Amino acid sequence: MRLIFCMAAMCLAAAGQVARFEAASVKMLAPDALITVVGGGPEGTRLTLAAMSLTDLVAWAYDVKSTQVAGGPSWARQQRDRSTLDGGVRRFDIVAKAEDGSKPSPDDFRRMMQTLLAERFGLAVHREQRETAVYGLVIDKKGVKFSESGPDAKEVVRMSGRGRIVGSGARMAQLAGWFSYTNGVDRPVLDETGLAGRYDFTLEWGDPQNALDTQPSIFTAMVEQLGLRLEPKRVAMEYVVIDRAELPSGN
Repeated sequence: MRLIFCMAAMCLAAAGQVARFEAASVKMLAPDALITVVGGGPEGTRLTLAAMSLTDLVAWAYDVKSTQVAGGPSWARQQRDRSTLDGGVRRFDIVAKAEDGSKPSPDDFRRMMQTLLAERFGLAVHREQRETAVYGLVIDKKGVKFSESGPDAKEVVRMSGRGRIVGSGARMAQLAGWFSYTNGVDRPVLDETGLAGRYDFTLEWGDPQNALDTQPSIFTAMVEQLGLRLEPKRVAMEYVVIDRAELPSGN
């Protein structure tokens, strides 16, 4: 069944139940703006999100991955390769504040963000299930080739040079996220390892299109270096579909 959220904020407002920020600033960045930080999140009663596309903002507000947001105008779409920033995608800085004395939960912040998007961007969305080609991240038959982290390890996954990722205290879902529609992988990646701990690993791979690159492809490197495989499959995934959106109104 298709779930419609088009007028949700207005209906809740009429009933006096809408979750809303006390104050919020929405700034649209210039297409040629120098971008050094992308992302952010809540801290205390304040939410700060930097240089995010509307696709990213919708994903954050509705608690899905950016690859599970579809539709919308061309300026809202997130490019598939996150290693570059597409000048055609409009990006926004948002700073919003909840009511003084409140203690909003992560879900509270998401609901307030949904209201902000409906009011400032005229956003209307619905959820639907779509059959999607994905890769399942699974354990190879020979077993994993990395170790569990110590109790004091910080939770970090970072690029350390081109085609090299280092994880410390990392979760498998984070590793899967690094290869969803990027870093040589053309589909979303779902963590199906069943590994619930935190782990240390190093992964290095090359570009198969470059004849001078002697490193293995990401698919081979996963097996040889981590004992994991990217297994192609099709699954039903929930998408948030943008039915309507406009460039934001003033603050």
